This record gives sequence, structure tokens and C-alpha cells, in this order.
Amino acid sequence: MNHIKLSFAEPAWGSGQEIAFQGCIICDVLSFAIATAKKDQIWICHHIHPNIIAVALLKELAAVIIVGGGKPDPETVKRAEEEGIPLFVTGKQAYDVVKVIAAHDLDLAEEG
Repeated sequence: MNHIKLSFAEPAWGSGQEIAFQGCIICDVLSFAIATAKKDQIWICHHIHPNIIAVALLKELAAVIIVGGGKPDPETVKRAEEEGIPLFVTGKQAYDVVKVIAAHDLDLAEEG
């Protein structure tokens, strides 16, 4: 299992938490995330709706990162806190966030 301590310069929920993860998924289609996400992945998306927390629970994801500066609904933040799903928000684009995650992905390092 890989570990990363996520912290973004912008005010963000969950800033500074350490996350144990295995890879990530980047998508904005909920049904695609449900069909393809794997347990312990980090989900990177632009969605701000509480349904992202439901998907994260269903798929047992390690965390959700909302990129591109989206501001989650208050209900999304509340559900994430209640369910213990680490939720991060950043103005960075998905590409920049993936670079940070990839730098901490031990499985990726072993392949290269």
C-alpha cells in the first residue's frame, strides 16, 4: 500500500491527512467510476455533489479529490465527514494532482 500526505496551498478540506492508497482513477462520470474504480484508489473529479461520497463508500475508495477549484456542496462535506471519506479540494488541475500522486506510487516506481 502506498502512502501520501496530501496538502494543497489553497484552503482545503482534509489538508495534511495521510492517505494509504493503491493508484487512482480520474473521471467525471459517476457510472464509469462505479464500473471501474478499485478499492483503495484515490478518485480525482470535478463533481461537487454528495453522490461522490456515496460512490466512494460503495467502491471503498481511499479519498476523493475535487480539482479545478470546484466548491463542494455543504452536504458533500458533511457526508464525507460522517462517513470518514477523506475529501480534498484544490484549484489545481487533474494533471498536476496526478503528478503528485504518481510520485508516491510505489507500484509505478517498481514498473519503471
